[in-house]
Amino acid sequence: MNREFTTNWYIYRVCLHSISSKPNLQRDTNIRVCAKEVSPLCNREFNKLVLEAVDEGLSSLGDSPKQAIYFYLEKTFKIKRSEIPNRIEEFANALEQIFGHGAKLVEIQIMKLLYEKVGQAFVYFPEKDDLLFTEYMEAARCQIIPTSLSLSASHAR
Repeated sequence: MNREFTTNWYIYRVCLHSISSKPNLQRDTNIRVCAKEVSPLCNREFNKLVLEAVDEGLSSLGDSPKQAIYFYLEKTFKIKRSEIPNRIEEFANALEQIFGHGAKLVEIQIMKLLYEKVGQAFVYFPEKDDLLFTEYMEAARCQIIPTSLSLSASHAR
């Protein structure tokens, strides 16, 4: 099953890149380049935000189900809670195996919460299936880079 979403980030990259002064890069290249630019401190902060979003997203199901899901993730899929930000694809696959088609609803809830935490508007267009859950995570990671880089530059002055 494809878990695809669309955000304003995707619309900007695909529709507005031609008016940008930056060279045209493919979507996958943008994601890889962006992920490489993340500083260790920025990466730790993002991982913390991901864990908070996952916690809150799973809490929407109830506290006992959340604990059961974490237990199941660790025992069945060998994914510890602390490893989720670094194993997003495995986490998404585990959610799909646990919830089936309902995994998409859990993923959307997690993404809404994550985008709130990084200070970006979350827009979901169900009729446009262009972006995978894992790509959403990388897009969110890219959203905190400009903030981190501008903060670093202002502290260096």
